Amino acid sequence: MVDGVINNVFLVNAPAGSGKTTWIRQQVESYISQNPYDNVLCITYTNRAAEELGKDLDSDRVYFGTIHSFINDFISSFFSHDSIIDLYFEIYQKQILERIENVNQQSNWRDANERYEKKYGKLDLNTIRSNIKAISYNQAKFNSLYIGALGHDDLISFTRIVADRFPIIKKKISDKYQVIYLDEYQDASADVLNILYTSVLEKKSKLYLLGDKMQQIYGNYKGEFEKEFKTFNKSVNLATNYRTTPKIVSILNAIYNNPTLKQHSYEKKSDTEMDFLPNVYIVSDVEKEVVRITELYKDALVLYLTNKARFKKIGAGELYDAYSKMEKYQYGRKYVAVDILIKEEIRKNDLLMDFLFMMGNLSKNYKQECYGEVFKNIRTRIKYCNPEKYIIKKHEDKKFVKKRLETLISFYEDSSTTIGSFIDICNKNKFLKNEIYLEIIEDPDYCWIKNVSLCEVSLLAEYLSNPRISTQHGVKGESHDTVVFVAEDSNTNPIVHMSNFFELWSSVDINLTEFDDFYYEYKEMIQEIENNINTKCSALNKNTYSRYSDKIDNIIQSFILKNKSNPYYINLLKEKMDEYHKKKNVTAVKNCLKESSIFGILSAYRLFYVGCSRARRNLTVIINKNDIADFEDDLKNKLSSCGFDVKMNVSEDDNF
Repeated sequence: MVDGVINNVFLVNAPAGSGKTTWIRQQVESYISQNPYDNVLCITYTNRAAEELGKDLDSDRVYFGTIHSFINDFISSFFSHDSIIDLYFEIYQKQILERIENVNQQSNWRDANERYEKKYGKLDLNTIRSNIKAISYNQAKFNSLYIGALGHDDLISFTRIVADRFPIIKKKISDKYQVIYLDEYQDASADVLNILYTSVLEKKSKLYLLGDKMQQIYGNYKGEFEKEFKTFNKSVNLATNYRTTPKIVSILNAIYNNPTLKQHSYEKKSDTEMDFLPNVYIVSDVEKEVVRITELYKDALVLYLTNKARFKKIGAGELYDAYSKMEKYQYGRKYVAVDILIKEEIRKNDLLMDFLFMMGNLSKNYKQECYGEVFKNIRTRIKYCNPEKYIIKKHEDKKFVKKRLETLISFYEDSSTTIGSFIDICNKNKFLKNEIYLEIIEDPDYCWIKNVSLCEVSLLAEYLSNPRISTQHGVKGESHDTVVFVAEDSNTNPIVHMSNFFELWSSVDINLTEFDDFYYEYKEMIQEIENNINTKCSALNKNTYSRYSDKIDNIIQSFILKNKSNPYYINLLKEKMDEYHKKKNVTAVKNCLKESSIFGILSAYRLFYVGCSRARRNLTVIINKNDIADFEDDLKNKLSSCGFDVKMNVSEDDNF
């Protein structure tokens, strides 16, 4: 450590388009070729990212995978030790007892208890302890505490506790891996960061954290690692933008507003032709403007804020709503609703959606008179179908099979057919195997989807053949030649206050580092209050406030004293704080302590940058005129100063 810098831990700024994946792969290839006895660990945020990084790099000395797969493959070998199983019970004993006692008479707990007693004769702590031979990962959000299977989140937190309690695990990591890369570090939880950081601290192994805090849009990280970040080596910086044109790079730099993290455009991009200058349309009818632009530029990718808006635009809004309600696709599970609906390789894991897409292909082939493909589809999808019922052995079978297929297809294409009724028709016509039919209709998750129109599946399939709509909180990833960014608010997950961001941005020279620091200070203040009053600020009532008003006021005053000249405080909180001091009551104080009011603006700032960064050649931002009416002129000036060509309401006849 020199001058407080930890030299073997590198914080590598890698903004959008900086070629991070290529850089990591090159570094890994170079290192293993020069160090034939060393090993490299690459932790990625998703399995897809791991596959991309490891593509064409076949070496048993390099591990590519998510943190969960790494724990499962490497660290979990320690999870059969008695001392670690004892630690498991130390942490989860209270929860296990609550499930055993089931004071609230939850039906799922009661059923689980009955199954356990039936299998093992009795249900108590000693029996559970004697039956657990190892702690495992069950690849789901929730824990199966009776068998020692930890869910998605708890696996990480438990591993952190285990590694802190038994440092030999950290030593094993640093002994095994001489170089560690953590891709998309900004999306990693503090537990993940801590495990890797403390494993290499004061060791010879090197740790590279690669990412971009501007792309911190998933909410896994809560700000607990900020002090450590300040001590890391920042000598490596990926400053070249290989993705987009110089004009868009210039805009991205203006939005980021940090000279130390300024990007340079790739010299070969300087000659790239743009169809129009990066522009902003401030309009009264957003959807009308989207239609106008996408008619002019058929290949444009439209970025909406929420998944709901995305699927509604496709015509599959109710389908998305139904899948998003399913227990098995909730946040933190192995798969989420969006992946099931739009990714073919993942859709195969959902019985119903995989079958419905198969029927869509069958219907299309039948209408095109590609009968060979129809019967091939039936024969190869024996998991679902009864091929023996649809085999043509003699001439008279043709009429019978044709009638059945045409019945199925007519229902498939009928706009009044629901998914539930179509499944019934498929079963009635002996097309769908009875065991598959029962599995679908008896699955409680599928109750949400039975009344959804089947045509929404067809519309989704049609869209996926040429996708041109995405969501802003999923905007990281592939770029697109022409991007249309719909700047809008969202009060659902993620909370995004885009109009409030535009208002702040119009008057404050926003910088991510400064804004982040302010937000974490504000969050810390709220946390301090909650620790002192032993309740959430959102749950404050008149009695609680009366009891703790002095403590609350002292903490607030300390925060104000520190931030009174801070432009973020002045613009975002001062008015609320002044109102509270005029009239101190529970309503006023709760209004001052809404973390989402600041987080929503910070999220909007990040999403605005990330959305714009997706464009390779052409960028359009659409803003609802009504959302910015009070500061429209200031915003236009700000946008213009960043390099945007700002346009107001345009007619249908106008071109770019």
